[in-house]
Amino acid sequence: MKLSKLTLLVLYIAISSFAYAQSKASQTKKDKGSIGERQKILGSWKLQEIQYQYTDTTYIVNDEDHGRFIFTDSNYVLIYNPRMQKRKAFDNLSKPTIEEISTAFRSIVFNTGIYAIEDSVITTTADIAKVPGFEGGRQYYKLAFTNKGLELVMYDETYPNGNKPEWFGKLKIKFILKKE
Repeated sequence: MKLSKLTLLVLYIAISSFAYAQSKASQTKKDKGSIGERQKILGSWKLQEIQYQYTDTTYIVNDEDHGRFIFTDSNYVLIYNPRMQKRKAFDNLSKPTIEEISTAFRSIVFNTGIYAIEDSVITTTADIAKVPGFEGGRQYYKLAFTNKGLELVMYDETYPNGNKPEWFGKLKIKFILKKE
């Protein structure tokens, strides 16, 4: 049986439409639990407190709110001072010493890249990172909205080569954030 060009075109359009609809349905089903979370997380969040949670001790730092997490539809930026203390200015802003550079480098954390949300877990994938070589690395955060804002608990990190940091399984870091 020989089909006409018109019949083949109609058949092609029907099959393509069906495949597209199935793809969209599958994507919607996959993202169903995270659409509301994604909408709620969008924007700029000011860091209020960091809790370093070890198995037997929690250290809380909240001296000054030095940090921010920003989420767009698909990208994130995080930058914060892990000690949440005022950073010391260079004596000569245009010509810092090696010691001043080293101290400044240790007093800041930053990553930027893409993120996904599934089952109240944010998975970030860095495209720019403070630590050279972490590009392509992932961090995992449990996500919880509170009446005061947002809590993110980083519980896992995976380097681009699949290795884990030495703190894995011993430390969780809770970030308490307020929407700006």
